Amino acid sequence: MTVEEAIAIVEQLLERGRLTRAQEIVFRYAWEGKTYLEMARAVTYDPGHIKDVGSELWRSLSQALGEKVTKNNLQGVLKRTVQRQHFQPFTNYTNWGEAIDVSQFYGRTTELETLSQWIVRDRARVVTLLGMGGMGKTALSVKLAEQLQGEFEYVIWRSLRHAPFFYDKVTECIKILSHQQVTTLPASPYEQITCLIEYFRKYRCLLILDNFDTLLEQGKGTGCYREGYEPYGELLWRLGETGHQSSVLLTSREKPTEVAALEGDGLPVRTLALSGLEVAAGQTILKLKGLSGSEDETRKLVECYGGNPLALKIAATSIRDLHEGNIACFFAEGTTVFQGIGNLLEQQFKRLSTSEQQVMYWLAINRGKLSSTELQTAFTPILPKPKLISVLESLRWRSLIESNTGGFTQQPVVMEYMTKCLIEQVCEEIVTESPQYLLTYASMQAQAKDYIHDSQIHLIVRPILNQLRITLGSADQLEDKLGRLVRKLQNEKPHPQEDEVFRHGEWDKEIRGGGNKAYSNSVWAVAVSPDSQQTLKPAALMKA
Repeated sequence: MTVEEAIAIVEQLLERGRLTRAQEIVFRYAWEGKTYLEMARAVTYDPGHIKDVGSELWRSLSQALGEKVTKNNLQGVLKRTVQRQHFQPFTNYTNWGEAIDVSQFYGRTTELETLSQWIVRDRARVVTLLGMGGMGKTALSVKLAEQLQGEFEYVIWRSLRHAPFFYDKVTECIKILSHQQVTTLPASPYEQITCLIEYFRKYRCLLILDNFDTLLEQGKGTGCYREGYEPYGELLWRLGETGHQSSVLLTSREKPTEVAALEGDGLPVRTLALSGLEVAAGQTILKLKGLSGSEDETRKLVECYGGNPLALKIAATSIRDLHEGNIACFFAEGTTVFQGIGNLLEQQFKRLSTSEQQVMYWLAINRGKLSSTELQTAFTPILPKPKLISVLESLRWRSLIESNTGGFTQQPVVMEYMTKCLIEQVCEEIVTESPQYLLTYASMQAQAKDYIHDSQIHLIVRPILNQLRITLGSADQLEDKLGRLVRKLQNEKPHPQEDEVFRHGEWDKEIRGGGNKAYSNSVWAVAVSPDSQQTLKPAALMKA
């Protein structure tokens, strides 16, 4: 019996159904024979909390099974239970990937009812949940999947935040649907999609793809795909056109062209545009954040930010810091500095300590989750662990970062803002030939996974060079500017305390290329080439 089969059985036995996130963590590690201390170290949880969760879980299972269950006899008890009761564990299989915790979820009753009707009653094949950043699309998709999981044989939730290649993602899904029986797919995307559709015909599946907009190209019209990601568009088209019994839910800030072409009120492809929270739900968020104000004041504040959950959380934190939580005082000073999420983030960011700002930049650069250990080693000198934990707690309290089993990350809208700030700062430093951020933050990391490395090129390094070309007037001017910067830094001997910072700069690999100026300039020449096919080849940028 696999751990997935065991979880499916347990969730049938327990009255509350699905395990909580913490319970599932404990169950999985207990199945592998881990101790509570080993579990806590693996997920950066407090050992006492992990032990309490485990004790409560074993008590619940003992009551449901009629015999004592512990982490040591768990496998034996469940195997005997299966033999006695003839369970079919895969009648309802869930794989939540990086799904967030939605135990605290407010409002969205109408949206949940609409989406449920489309997917369950109308059997919509492709549903797109559309909305601006911070609107709560991800949370709504997870809550919907939780509510509908009993209607499906398979529920698979996946994030596309890091823009995974199509082959990798479709292979992952088919491995799940085939219970690891199929591990290699045909080379053709068309055949890969055909294979997936066959499983969608055989089983009733709900596949959620979060952050679909990361696959789309910026600045080239809504819904156009980045180079190499076109098979995702073919997937949507065929899923919408081909008969099967499954549903795919997308969350996105942009509408894919295939969805725009196929959607309709009476068709199997639908789109729900997500607006702000209703006032009552927004007021609940303000209350939980500790704000005080009249009914009219809280209503006005919710409406001021269009019911955007993230904007409300950030605004509430600022009001609490600046006005001791008094909404009336906030309105008395005017709302000009809080006119949008960008301004909210700017005001919040300015209030952070240097260490907090550095954590924000490193998370944005990494494009994904980082453990506390990985964050600690990014600092030079290394930040003491107690200090780092304090920084992370402060950022979480400000709703600027999120944490779950895998580590710490940012909401896409926050990550986008931090990336924009980094790009602007680095561009200014190169133009003025006074690098600081450029040498402190590795904007493209050689040791990163391929999909993160590609994301860093596309979303950080390339925009920097594109902006510099515009600012300086031509690729030739940019090449000259970078050449001067290379020579300047090669001739400067850094102070001893600066040397550790210096080695973290990704472009330092070219700048300090052993004094070979011709080599350094040739690297930059490739980087700034007007030929789009030559722009930012990883081998050229990362070669040391």
